[in-house]
Amino acid sequence: MRNVLYIYGGGEAFHPSEWAGRQLAAMLAADGRFTVEATRDLDALATLPGSEYAAVVLYTTGFAHELTGAREGGLFDFVRNGGGFVGIHSAADSFRGNRAYIEMLGGEFVWHPAHHEFTVNVAERDHYLTVRMPDFRIYDEMYHLQHFDAANVTLATTMWQGQAMPMAYTRAYGSGRVVYLALGHTQQSWRHPEFQKLVIRSIAYGAGAAPPARTVRCGLLGYGPAFDMGKGHGGWIDATPGMKTVAMCDANPARVEAAKAELPDLLGYFTSLDAMLAMPEVELVVNILPHNLHAPTTLQCLAAGKHVVLEKPFCLTVAEADAMIALARENGVMLSLFHNRRWDGDYLTIKDLIARGLIGEIYHIECGQMGYSQPGFWWRSDKAVSGGIMYDWGAHFLDWILNLMPEAKITQVMGNFQKRVWHAVTNEDFGQAYIRFDNGATADYITSQISASGRPKWRIQGTLGAIEHNGGDITLTSFANGVRQDSTVKVTLPGYGSVEYYRNVADHLLMGEELIVTPEQARRVIGVIEAARRSSELGASVPPCAGCA
Repeated sequence: MRNVLYIYGGGEAFHPSEWAGRQLAAMLAADGRFTVEATRDLDALATLPGSEYAAVVLYTTGFAHELTGAREGGLFDFVRNGGGFVGIHSAADSFRGNRAYIEMLGGEFVWHPAHHEFTVNVAERDHYLTVRMPDFRIYDEMYHLQHFDAANVTLATTMWQGQAMPMAYTRAYGSGRVVYLALGHTQQSWRHPEFQKLVIRSIAYGAGAAPPARTVRCGLLGYGPAFDMGKGHGGWIDATPGMKTVAMCDANPARVEAAKAELPDLLGYFTSLDAMLAMPEVELVVNILPHNLHAPTTLQCLAAGKHVVLEKPFCLTVAEADAMIALARENGVMLSLFHNRRWDGDYLTIKDLIARGLIGEIYHIECGQMGYSQPGFWWRSDKAVSGGIMYDWGAHFLDWILNLMPEAKITQVMGNFQKRVWHAVTNEDFGQAYIRFDNGATADYITSQISASGRPKWRIQGTLGAIEHNGGDITLTSFANGVRQDSTVKVTLPGYGSVEYYRNVADHLLMGEELIVTPEQARRVIGVIEAARRSSELGASVPPCAGCA
């Protein structure tokens, strides 16, 4: 890993630059390509020439005349000779007594309105910093710049009174690269995934990274008609810059003919997985087969050296998960689960309300889906194929729960599976997983087809309030400001994040960025289901399986 120097300080009553340094360290640790060394000592600038630093990140305020002598020479020589410079927010309000610094940066702070939420528009979609990045909304302090150099390459803007204000740009400085991000004043912005991506990409770009020219070519395994998932995955892949569907495989010749009609430009149509895996153009396989076939066919794909994206659930047992993870590591290929529901609009809104501290610390979660209806006669109702009632929506809900409690460890699981009414199918009629975490918090997930009365999709209790949601608007009760406030929060974000999921896969494979849905996370969900089943059989709570806490 390459090292990055982070220099901060000045105006810390206004800018969270020290806190941002800790956030940056965590971001880079998750990314895995860079380490960071943080200092408020401006003399570190003098040590840059001849150092091993890949880039310097500056988040300072003021210091009007402090960039003198060796400090100035060290910074300018480092960048001119190929080093990267990333200026964050108030870096444009730093060293303003040194005009050479302002010229290197390519802009200077002039004014900002009050903190508010605004839209950041991507202006250049083919650049390394912004490829596959959507427009996004952010709560921040909008910096306005003067002395903006026409040589700057503007990558993102926001509108203010009819003018487009630069929010991200880059420029050459000698042999080096300068990036400036006007965002970054608030902690909310540093927690925003798109801002985090901009920061990490700015560092990588400053260190010399370039957009890869290649395309990740994908094959679809399974083209069954249920929910049109084969056609759906093909379309989501093809809508992702840097990815392309080139082949499909289904054992049913009729489904192959359907694929030829719906995806007419593929390079290969197969009824044999071995034949598709022998196709050198296929680098990644999307496994859309029924649940019981996930592990054996994925192992076959991994053994052939292919990356694999699995439709949920990951598999049926922890032992199967272990085998797939081990083989993926051995062969150096990506293994991930299509947890696109992490980008559902209601779930993202709930996470945002929690992150804002509006309900305090979570101590209990209730969630699930309950109804009274006979299941259909198909493989999803056949326990030998599906795994049971908890492997469908349960895979999503348990993943959601675990991501709402990211720091907590599971200590016990209580399961309750019952078969009472629908004996024409083999899945259970009722499934429950009750989870206890090491911080004392609990979660209760229920999926049922014999519940004549239900409960909300989400009820989340916190030390300062509660969230309730059952489709439509979210009900929020909060005591965060010392008085009870009841409000209705509209869900305005889009749902079903298929494009967002594949955007991350492309970013990971093409640019080395962090994989958001890891196989270890997918294994943990299977571990909860397996523990719940074991508990139900024993009639007692059980600890999670090894590595699933």
